[in-house]
Amino acid sequence: MGRKRDQFWDYAEQSLDGRFKCNFCHGDFPGGATRIKAHLAGVSGHNIVACVAVSQEVQKEARATQETNKKLKCASSSSSAKESSASSSSSNIMDRIVTQGKEEYIVEIFLDDIVDRLVANVFSLTTEHSKNKELKNLLYTLCKIHVMLYDAQKRQVSDESVRIWLTELKDVVYEVDNVLDEFSYDTFLKYQMMNQVPSFSLCNFDEVKTVKHALENILNKVDGLGLKIENSNPKISLDNIDSSLDDSEVIGREYRVLKSWDLLDDDDDVFLKLKSRFDGLTISSLKRCFAYCAIFPKDYEIRKDELIQHWMAEGFLEPSKESMLMEDIGNKYFKILLDKSFLQNGKRDEYGNIISYRMHDSVHDFVLLISKSRTSGIFSHVRSLFVGFDGQTTPRISFKGDCFTKLCTLSLENADFGDRLLVVFKSLRVLKLYGYKKTELPESIDVLIHLRLLHITGINHLPNSITKLYNLQTLRIEGFLMELPKDLSNLINLRHICIDEIKKAPKNLGWLTCLQTLPIFVVGRDEGYRIKELGALKNLRGEIKISNLEKVEDEEEAKSAKLKEKEMFKLGLHWTSSIRAADSYDKDEKVLEGLHPHPNLKSLTIERYEGKKFPSWWAGLSLYQNLIEIYLNGCTECEEVPTLGHLPCLRVLEIIGMEKVRSIGSEFYSYSDGSYRNTTTLFPALRILKLVEMIALEVWKDAGEVLVFPCLEELTISYCNELRDFPDSLHTCVSLQKLVVKECPELRYWPGVQCVGSTSIQYSHPSLQKLKLCESAHSLLGQIQYFINLKILWIQRFFEIEALPECLGCLFSLQKLYIVHCNHLVHLPTEEAMRCLTQLKMLIIYDCPNLEDNERSKIDHIPFVDIQDSGRWPDCSDFED
Repeated sequence: MGRKRDQFWDYAEQSLDGRFKCNFCHGDFPGGATRIKAHLAGVSGHNIVACVAVSQEVQKEARATQETNKKLKCASSSSSAKESSASSSSSNIMDRIVTQGKEEYIVEIFLDDIVDRLVANVFSLTTEHSKNKELKNLLYTLCKIHVMLYDAQKRQVSDESVRIWLTELKDVVYEVDNVLDEFSYDTFLKYQMMNQVPSFSLCNFDEVKTVKHALENILNKVDGLGLKIENSNPKISLDNIDSSLDDSEVIGREYRVLKSWDLLDDDDDVFLKLKSRFDGLTISSLKRCFAYCAIFPKDYEIRKDELIQHWMAEGFLEPSKESMLMEDIGNKYFKILLDKSFLQNGKRDEYGNIISYRMHDSVHDFVLLISKSRTSGIFSHVRSLFVGFDGQTTPRISFKGDCFTKLCTLSLENADFGDRLLVVFKSLRVLKLYGYKKTELPESIDVLIHLRLLHITGINHLPNSITKLYNLQTLRIEGFLMELPKDLSNLINLRHICIDEIKKAPKNLGWLTCLQTLPIFVVGRDEGYRIKELGALKNLRGEIKISNLEKVEDEEEAKSAKLKEKEMFKLGLHWTSSIRAADSYDKDEKVLEGLHPHPNLKSLTIERYEGKKFPSWWAGLSLYQNLIEIYLNGCTECEEVPTLGHLPCLRVLEIIGMEKVRSIGSEFYSYSDGSYRNTTTLFPALRILKLVEMIALEVWKDAGEVLVFPCLEELTISYCNELRDFPDSLHTCVSLQKLVVKECPELRYWPGVQCVGSTSIQYSHPSLQKLKLCESAHSLLGQIQYFINLKILWIQRFFEIEALPECLGCLFSLQKLYIVHCNHLVHLPTEEAMRCLTQLKMLIIYDCPNLEDNERSKIDHIPFVDIQDSGRWPDCSDFED
C-alpha cells in the first residue's frame, strides 16, 4: 500500500521537474513535501528561504512537523545505542543521510584503489632501481597514507577537516600518478633510443622527489585529525564477486531504515534506494567505474566495449592477479552494474551479446551527485569533461589557462577545439574527437604521453608521431584510413585497434603481444607483413577479417596464423578478385586447410575462394555448436555445396556465386556417408536462407523422411536461371514469413503446388506475409491465391504480362501492393476483384507506361495510390535487398 499524499501539498503547486511553487509567497523551490514544510515553518537552508507570506496557523502547523521529526531522530538514536556497535554504525550513517538529504550527501572519494595501484607501481620501480633513495621514500610515504585512508574515508561524512584533507590528497595522488607515468615513459623512450636496458644513470628522479615532498606535506597535516591506522577491507577476489555483492549486506535491509524512508519525499526515496545499492558495491574500483559514467549526458548511448576501454584507460581495472585481463574485469563490472539496474536498455548484437546501454535519468542524477561532476563553472578539480553539440554547427571551444591541465578524459562531439588543445591537455588519458573536421591529426600529438585511449572520426591519415605514445592501449578510428603508421609496432602496450577499413597493415604487428582487437589484417608477401604476424598475437580475440589470402604460399604458412588457438567469434577469410593462375584452386584449398578456426566460432565468411572443395576441418563443423552465420560469397570453382544441415545453432546461411554447382542433394543436408546419424531435424535453427547467382543450379532435392527448415523465416532465390523446382520439403516451413524470387525463369510452381488450379491445395504457407516476384515465370504469379495471409506483395519486371491475374482478389489480408517495371501491363484485375482487397491501404505503380487511365476507377477506394512513370524509386524497407 502506498503512502498517503502529504496534506502540505494543499499549500503548494507541484511541477513536473521535481520543484514546487508556494501558494503564499509564490516562490519556486526544488524538492517535495519535506521542504514545503521547512519553507512554511520558516526553516532556511537547502536552497530554500523561509516563507514571508504564510499565515500564522499554517506556520504553526508546519513547525509542529519539524518538532516531530526531531523526536523521531532522537528516538532512533536512542534505540540504536542499545544495539551492537555494527548496527549502531549503520543506523548513524542512515540517520545522517536522512537528516542531510540528497543534496548534502557526500560520497567517499575513491582513493583506496588509486593508492593501492601507486604502491604497486612504486614497489615495482623500487625493485628495478633498488639503489634509489627517492623511490624508497616515496613508497614509504604512500604506505603510511594507505593505512590511514580507510579511517579517513569513514570519517569524511561527519568531519569537514578530514574531507578537506582527502580532497587535497586526491590532487596530489593524481599528480603522483602522472609523474610515475612520465617516469615510465622517459625510461622506455631512452631504451628505444639507445637500444639497451635502461639504467639508473638514464633516469631523472627530480619530479619523483617533488611529489614525494608534496605527499609528506599532506601527511604532516594528519596530526591534528586523529586518524587511526587501520587496514582497509581485504581485496575481494573477482572469482567470488557475486557473493561479495550479496544484497543482504546492503545498508537498507533493516526495519528501521525502511521506517526512515517514510520520512522522506518520493525523490529522496529514490535517492536513498540508489544510495543503498551503491553502498552494496563493496569494491571501490567498481564504484569508480560507475561514477565515471557521469561524464556522459542523459540518454546517451555508449558501447559496452568503449566504456570498458575508458575505465581501463583511467586505471580503474588494474588486475588483482596476472591470470585475469583488465577487459575481463571490466566485463564483470559491467554485468554487475547491469544486474543492479544502474545501467539499462542494453542493445544486443545478432549473437545475443550486449553491445550498448543507456542510463535512467534518476540514476544519472545520482551518479552526477556522487561524482561531483557539477562544479558551478569551476574547472580546477575537473578530471573528466564531455562537450557535445548537435552537429548542425561546429562552435569553437576555447580552453585557456591552467584549470584544464589535470584533465584526464576529454570527449568532444562536433566541436572545434582550435590548435592549442594538445598543449593544454598534457595529462589526458582519454581523448575522443567525434565529428572531427580535419583529415589529419597534428604531429604534436606525441606530447600526450599519458594517453591510453584515442578515439577519432573523419581522418584518413595518422602522423607517425603517434607511435611515441607508448602508454596507448586503445586506438579507435571511425571512417576510411589509408594505412596505419609504419612504426605502430613500437606501441607495445596497445591492446585494441578498432578501425573500419584499411588498405595496408603496418609492419611487424606480431610485436604487439598485448593486442586483443584487430578487426582487419591485410596479408602481404614481404617480411613483417606475412600472415605469421598473427601467430604471435596470443591474446587476439573477437572478430577479424583477413584479406589478400592469395599472398599466402601454402598450408604451413597458413597454419602459422594459429587461428585455431584464438577465440574468434567472427572470422572473415577473403581472397581478392584479381586474375589468378589456372592452378590457383589447389593452392587455395591448401591455404584454407591451414586456416582452421577456433571451435567457439559464431560467424564465418569465405569470399572469392577458388578451391573446388572445402577443407577437411569442414567435415568436423558438427563440433562448432555455436556457429550462427555462414556466408559463402564468390566461391566460383566449388562443385558442390558443403554439408551444413546438422549445425544446431545455424540461423543465417547465404551462398552467393557458386557458379559450378549443378545440384543440391543429400550432401547439403547430411554427412558424407549419406546418413543422418539419428538426426530427426535438419537445419533446426535456420531462419534466413539465400541462394544467389548459382547460375548452373538445376535441381534442389528433398532431404527425405526428415523434418527440414522448421524455423525458416526468410527465403531468397535470385539469379538461379536453371533451377526448375523448389524442394517439396519447403511446403512444411510453417514459419516462413518472407519469400523473394528474382530472375528464376524456369521455376514454375511454388513448393507443394503440382499444377495450377489443383483442388487438393487450399493454401500454402499460411505464415507468409511478404512476397517479392521479379522477372520470373508467369505461372508463379498465377498461383499467389494460395498465400492467403499475404500482407505485402511486390511484382517487378514481368515484361510480357498485359493483365494481372484475377486471383489477386483472393489476397484478403493484402495491405501494400507494388507494381514496378511491367512495361506491357494494360489492365489490373477486375473492379470486383480489386474491391475484395478490403485491407489494401497502399498501391504503388511505377514505370508501367501502358496502364490505361480508366483503370483508376478500380482503385479509387484505396487510401493511398501513387502512379508515376519515372522519378524516385519506390521505397520499401521490407525488401531492402
